[in-house]
Amino acid sequence: MSSEAVFVAGYVLALLVVVGLLELYGRHSTSAWASRVFTGYRRAVPDAPEPADPTDWPYSQVGRFQHALALCAAAVAVVLAAAETVRHHRPAEVAVLLGAMLPHVLLGTWLLRRLRGAAEAELTITGESK
Repeated sequence: MSSEAVFVAGYVLALLVVVGLLELYGRHSTSAWASRVFTGYRRAVPDAPEPADPTDWPYSQVGRFQHALALCAAAVAVVLAAAETVRHHRPAEVAVLLGAMLPHVLLGTWLLRRLRGAAEAELTITGESK
């Protein structure tokens, strides 16, 4: 087995960690009012302003942006592993590269479905047609 194929498989698996972290980061609330800094402020000031609605822009789009970045990283990993499979096509190398590529394909399809569902839900809320 070539060292290049092993390196690329390791790199693709490292990209899997990046994709997972980006997806996890996209789930966190980005509202400033959800932070710990403003908790004391809201307790100390009796007439504190109302927090922003989580459906307001940019808060509503941050999760989608992080999911799109994760999808791009997964697509790069799939293309990289596929190109390396074309270059090194011994059975052991193909098995290692496809094994490293499979989680990205599965996670990428899941992220794509999730992004499409979020886009369709937003179109339904705003009343726009496709």
